[in-house]
Amino acid sequence: MALNSEPMISFVLLLLVLITSSSSSSLSHDQECLALFEFKQTILHQDYTATSFNGGFQKLDSWRRPTISNMSDNKTGSDCCLWDGVRCSKYEGHVIELDLSESSIHGFLTSNSTLFNLVHLLKLNLSMNDFTGSQIPSEIARLKQLRSLDLSESGFSGEVPNEISHLIHLSKLDLSFNSLKLQTLSLLQNLTRLEELYLREVNINSSVPRFLANFTSLRSISFLECQLQGEFPAAILHLPKLKHLSLAQNPDLTGSLPEFHNNTLIEDLSLHDTGFYGIIPQTISNLNHLLLLDLSVSFFSGSIPRSLSNLTQLTLLSLRQSNFTGPVPSLVSLSKLTILELGDNNFETSWEYDWIGKLTNLEELDLDGMNIYQEILPSFANLTKLSVVSMSRNFIPGRIPSSFMNLTQLIILNLPHNRLNGPIPSSFSNFKKLNFVDLSGNKFNGSVDLDTFIGLENLEGLSLEGIPCLPPFPKGNDKIKA
Repeated sequence: MALNSEPMISFVLLLLVLITSSSSSSLSHDQECLALFEFKQTILHQDYTATSFNGGFQKLDSWRRPTISNMSDNKTGSDCCLWDGVRCSKYEGHVIELDLSESSIHGFLTSNSTLFNLVHLLKLNLSMNDFTGSQIPSEIARLKQLRSLDLSESGFSGEVPNEISHLIHLSKLDLSFNSLKLQTLSLLQNLTRLEELYLREVNINSSVPRFLANFTSLRSISFLECQLQGEFPAAILHLPKLKHLSLAQNPDLTGSLPEFHNNTLIEDLSLHDTGFYGIIPQTISNLNHLLLLDLSVSFFSGSIPRSLSNLTQLTLLSLRQSNFTGPVPSLVSLSKLTILELGDNNFETSWEYDWIGKLTNLEELDLDGMNIYQEILPSFANLTKLSVVSMSRNFIPGRIPSSFMNLTQLIILNLPHNRLNGPIPSSFSNFKKLNFVDLSGNKFNGSVDLDTFIGLENLEGLSLEGIPCLPPFPKGNDKIKA
């Protein structure tokens, strides 16, 4: 039986074109299409059900084998400019963008990949795939025109190659959430056009260089959990276009907040779990675009400045577990707050917290260890969006007010180690979304009817230590511990 030799001839022609052009610095449009298809052939994408995101496989399904004879035949779909995830320049037809994010790719990216022949690429996005076992090849330096490189959450490992420093036109670099190690941030010194820099969970284990304060185009920086050390250059906070800065979860990184200039553009600032210290300056009020401020689990001290109340755009304010002292000022003007965390500081005793009942957009509230001596305020009934309430280790007396039962969105209720008394209301059964309740270490009277809680289908944790329970807790329920 005669074999059809046409597919074999096409494949040989493809290889010949690629081999012939490998020494060339620039491919023709047809050669780039062949290079793209060869790249597809070298990566595996066989799991159509387990991890596909948003139908990502359709991107590669549209990549048909190009042939010399029908390269320009748009009806066959062989022109790579028509492929999903591919964008070409208008006139020359060069491939300038490749977006294969969330495409369920499972395979290896090797140094001889034909991907690196696409020297006109301006944007390369391989994020949220599975290149486990692959290192970032040094051949990435061949893509000298790149403006955007996103390899985040794709299983890359090993050291970030020095050749990254050759991509001097980059405005966005995202290597986040990979098992990567970056020997030194000095590798970025030539990338002066950077606007977005995301290195979340990349092991850097060095200090932050001062030259970043000269990168005047920077808008976003994230060094989340990078094992950073040393003193953070405060001048970076004065970058004229900076909007987003996250240094969270770098406990060995120290620093302090500078005086802020008028009309600073910063929208979110996260210093959670760092070694930052010192006071919050009064000029914090100049951050009038600020939406998120997280200074929790750090070493800040002094009083909360009253000027903080001028940040009326804030939706998140977290100052918990630091060393703040003095009175707690009213923040009633922060009407857009959805998350307020002030717990575990050294504030003055008997501070008035009635203003909190006016923050009707609150969804999460942390007032642990806040020296509260007042009863639970009836005005809390206005906070109907609350899903998390934590007021443990205070001196709150009185009963849980009936108005508290308006909080039907509650998922977590944490009130242990106070002076609450009276019976535990049977109306707790109205909290259908409750996942965790801790009422231990209080002075409740009488016994609690566990039927109040047994009917809560989402409840996984219940602590009533020291409170008599009636009837006896049913055996066989391992979700709830009394």
